[in-house]
Order: sequence, then C-alpha cells, then structure tokens
Amino acid sequence: MKKFNPWSVLPASFQRLLPSNLVDEISSHCIGVTKLSAGLSNSNYRLHMLHQDWVLRDNKNVQQWCDRDNEVICWQMVEAVKLAPKLIWKSANKQFYLSEFIKQDRFDWSSIYSEYGFNSRERPVNSVFHLNPISQSAEDQTLLKNKQQQALDPVEHLLKLLCELSRLPLPPKVISLTQQWQVYLESLTTISQVEKNQQWQSSFRQLKQRQVEMNAWLADLESCLIAPQFCHRDLSPYNLLFCDDKLQCIDFEYCAASHPMFDLASVLTTHQLTSHQVTSLCKQYFAEQPNLKVGASQYVRQIINCFWMFAAAWALMMAGTEVEDTGKEAEAPIVGNKLTDIAEVKASYFTLFNKYLSLIS
Repeated sequence: MKKFNPWSVLPASFQRLLPSNLVDEISSHCIGVTKLSAGLSNSNYRLHMLHQDWVLRDNKNVQQWCDRDNEVICWQMVEAVKLAPKLIWKSANKQFYLSEFIKQDRFDWSSIYSEYGFNSRERPVNSVFHLNPISQSAEDQTLLKNKQQQALDPVEHLLKLLCELSRLPLPPKVISLTQQWQVYLESLTTISQVEKNQQWQSSFRQLKQRQVEMNAWLADLESCLIAPQFCHRDLSPYNLLFCDDKLQCIDFEYCAASHPMFDLASVLTTHQLTSHQVTSLCKQYFAEQPNLKVGASQYVRQIINCFWMFAAAWALMMAGTEVEDTGKEAEAPIVGNKLTDIAEVKASYFTLFNKYLSLIS
C-alpha cells in the first residue's frame, strides 16, 4: 500500500514554515487529513497521527477584527489552567497554529447548538443533554443502553467554565461594550461609502434605526459594571469541547478584557437550555460574580439584545467584505452548508443578519 503523503493536501507554506522535527513527525506518522471547517477567517484540518491527533489552523489575514498576538496570549492563558487544547507550535507570522485534537467520546457539545431569544417559547421543555457514546463499539453500545436516561447537567459545567475563565488575568486587549459597538459602526460606515448593493444599504439603515435603543441598553450595562474581566466572547457550543467530564474551549480570536455579562449572553443565546436551566445558570453566575454590582441580573435582556446587535453588525460586515474567488469550495457561516457561489455566501450573511435582528426583544 502506498504511504499517505500529508503534504499533498496541506498548505504548502505550512511545510516551509514548520521546524524540521515537526516536518519529520508529520511525514512519518500522519496517516490521514480531514478538513474540519473553512471560513473567511480560518480553515482547520485534523491530522490523523499514529498516537495523538493534531489540529492545524490556517489563519486568513483579517487584522481588521482579529489581533493574532492577543489571540495566542489568550490561548496560552486558558491552556495553562487546562481549559484549552495544548498549542504545540505557531508560526512566527501567526498564520498557522498546530494544537492537540481533543476527542469527545461521551457527548458532542456542538450538537446542541441553537440560537434562541431570551425566554423564547421555542426553548426545549426537557433537557437535551444526555450522555451518549459517540463511537459505535460494542462496549459503547452497552454503555448507551445502560445509561440511556443519564442526564448531563449543562448548568454545572457551563458555570464552572464561566467562573474559571473570569478569574484569569486580563488579556492585552481591553474593549468595553460601547467601544465594541463603535468599532462595528465605524467599520460599517466605511463599507457603506463604497458598497453598491442596495440590500446591504437597506440593512445598514435598519441597524442604525435601533441606535437609540442600543444606547439605552449599553448605558444600563455600563451602569452595573465594577470591573472588566477575561472574556472569551464566543462561547457557542461549536467552540466548546466536552472531555473527561469537563468543558474546554477553542477559538480565541475575539478574546478581550470586557463586560462580565457578555460570555453569559453568548451561552444563553446559543445553547439549547430549558427555561429552568437558564434561570439556574443566571442565578448562580451572578451570585459568584465579583465584577458586577448588586442588581446586575435585571439587565440580562439588555445584554442579550446587545449580543444580537453585535451579531447582526458582524453579519452585515461579512456581507460587505470582499470574498476572494479562488475557485475552491467556500463554506458559509452556517455550518454544514457548503457553497461554491460567492453570491450565495453573501446571501447567507444577509439571512443571518435578518435572523439576528428578529431575535431582539
């Protein structure tokens, strides 16, 4: 059988930048490569190694919204407290990261991703968190049969992750909610001066029509702040891994010292939590939160509305970003929908924009 050549499918510049010992390791022990995801900011590959699998991340040049130096520092801070995969190597220009692959054997956390407005009627009545073996071995099937009804408490694990992240030192990047909103507005205003698409211009007007409400929400949130803290700022299920009965996180592009309620909002809005689980998580989080004033819990609706406004602004920025037509398959922000037409990719961002605006209460 012909030996697998990983360099036939991996980016050529990756091999050139790698130190020789890692080139030899991959050449000798990589038996396969799987593309995990691809988007406008990065692409990810799983390197199937003989012992411990690795993940290669190929970053795109998106300095307008991502500080790679800050990203690496935050990753290493989270890794130091064993809440992130080990970063094995990074290229000097931060284009490539090589890290350990974390296998989820008992529960695929990303399987429960779903965007809900706060107190939405569509929240599940019963918990969807149940321990089910992902692999299909005979031993796992027996485990599945014996533990079919064993519930996994998401509140316990999410609360622990939120609290442990909040206690980390502040990252180099510091940005308030108000400052983040201004960054989005300035970027969108710049795009609006050259954007010819009428749908884009109409969407931008829609967003600006919410400015008075947004100012009020931001004022409420800033009023209850004691101090900023370490924030991941994108704790959706896609960025969480469940291994050895604990959560780890990945993807540190948006990390910053910011408002303590933002990570809570990203969890509440992207997880299939029941109303009871939402109430329990909020109650316990605010009880253990030293960086917020008493009474901050009354502003959960405001932070969730700000979260959706940020998401809508991001989607509109993506819809106005030039996508390079490489002739290769592109992937929309909706995981699982692989699109080859740039117009379809753009359209998918308009769909997201409208969805996010509709979730504001």
